[in-house]
Parts: sequence; C-alpha cells; structure tokens
Amino acid sequence: MNHPTGRPSAYYAALRDEEDAVSDALACIRAEEDEQRITVAQAAAERIALLEGHLERLTKIRLEHLGGTS
Repeated sequence: MNHPTGRPSAYYAALRDEEDAVSDALACIRAEEDEQRITVAQAAAERIALLEGHLERLTKIRLEHLGGTS
C-alpha cells in the first residue's frame, strides 16, 4: 500500500482533481447549451478546447509526479 503522502498518492490526487475540474467544466457547457445560450456548434468547439487542454494537463501531471518523457 502506498503511503498517503507518497508520489503515487499525489499523482492520483492530482488526477482526481483534474477529472473533477473537467467534469465541472463539461457540466457548465451542457448547461449553457441546454439553456440555448450557446449553439450546438459552439458547445462542440468548447468541448474540443476543454478536452485538448485536459490532455495537456494530464501529460504535465504525469511528468511532474512520475517523470519520464512525454
């Protein structure tokens, strides 16, 4: 079992935080679309940008906590 302050624990905590942030952002996009404040195309563009940024942040988290090459 990993010590709660060890590298793997910090890595998984960072992943959980990132997942929570993305889930919240996706919910906001859905709400904007449902309320018809943005179009379907705008919502899709926002999702694309959000998920591209998410992938970049996941890479940074992995490198920060586990090292290695991208």
